[in-house]
Amino acid sequence: MGTLDNCVTLVTGAGRGIGRAIALRYAREGATVIVADIDESTAHSVARDIGAKGEAYRVDVSKPEQSAAMVEHAVKRHGRLDVLVNNAGVMRVRRLLDLAPEDWDYIQNVNSRGLFFALQAGARQMSKQSPLAEGRPHGKIINIASIAGRTGRPMMAAYAASKAAVISITQSAAMGLAPNVTVNAICPGVVDTPMWKQIDEEWTRIDKRPSGSAWKERIRGIPMGRPEKAEDLAGIALFLAGVDSDYTTGQSFHLDGGMVMY
Repeated sequence: MGTLDNCVTLVTGAGRGIGRAIALRYAREGATVIVADIDESTAHSVARDIGAKGEAYRVDVSKPEQSAAMVEHAVKRHGRLDVLVNNAGVMRVRRLLDLAPEDWDYIQNVNSRGLFFALQAGARQMSKQSPLAEGRPHGKIINIASIAGRTGRPMMAAYAASKAAVISITQSAAMGLAPNVTVNAICPGVVDTPMWKQIDEEWTRIDKRPSGSAWKERIRGIPMGRPEKAEDLAGIALFLAGVDSDYTTGQSFHLDGGMVMY
């Protein structure tokens, strides 16, 4: 018996990195997984890795109508949507005074605006469907935020602002959707994913430093002694999707190796 047997789950940005790790873990725990990503080829690759319970879906979450269609597709195919993981995210590294309106809009359109309207589409469906089981919520939403949303990031101001918004959206949605739908967030630290390779590349180019130096500087001093892996996040994502978190809502969990403690 798996923790998520008979659950229909949908993970955005699941073609790589954190989303991929969560999608694979959910599948191992018995869930049907809709692997949603703007890159259709990576979505299909992950769905193939999952097997019969995996399904690829192309979506651009910066377009709310596509998020609504994504949820509608899940329900038409499977009858309901039990767990929605809003993981899709983008990044640009810019000096504070060099951050252009188009950089700001690009990041917010996916990370905060896009996440909100995907959450809204999922919550509308979950609110009207039957509970997962008697006495349980009707559905669960998990938002991927970041410890960057907890403190200032002058080289990543737009990204940090977007993740602070995710934490706030999580709290507002948890209050507005209780008790039928739980809404929680996960705040990763420095995760060894393609996004951090992009961060290092852009940051070191701006600072005229050797490639890799931004990454090394950022992981130095992590109390757990190593950078985070995408798989490190899959366990808490499983907890928040399963029965053991039925009384947990409105929380933003740091999973960062001890980088931020309070």
